[in-house]
Amino acid sequence: KYLDTRNNVAHVGHANNHVASAVSDQVALLNTNTRYLHPHVCRLARRLLATMPAPLVDGVVFFVNSGSEANDLALRLAHAATGGTRCIVVDHAYHGH
Repeated sequence: KYLDTRNNVAHVGHANNHVASAVSDQVALLNTNTRYLHPHVCRLARRLLATMPAPLVDGVVFFVNSGSEANDLALRLAHAATGGTRCIVVDHAYHGH
């Protein structure tokens, strides 16, 4: 199984027929790059939470579109939780589009 097949990096070769077909079949069923709630997305969130240790098992799952969105969300959540405004960064690091 492939966790990430569309992140601008050819993990299994460019235009791999098996992967391209699997991705096409999946996006025809469910587009996870939307703001619309779908039962499959909710089911996936519950399955992910079920793998977490306490107290995270009762938490919230955020699905984001890119590394930039994930980093922005992480900073906002950290600020909301701690009130802090400082963080450590890696200069010139790549974190997605």
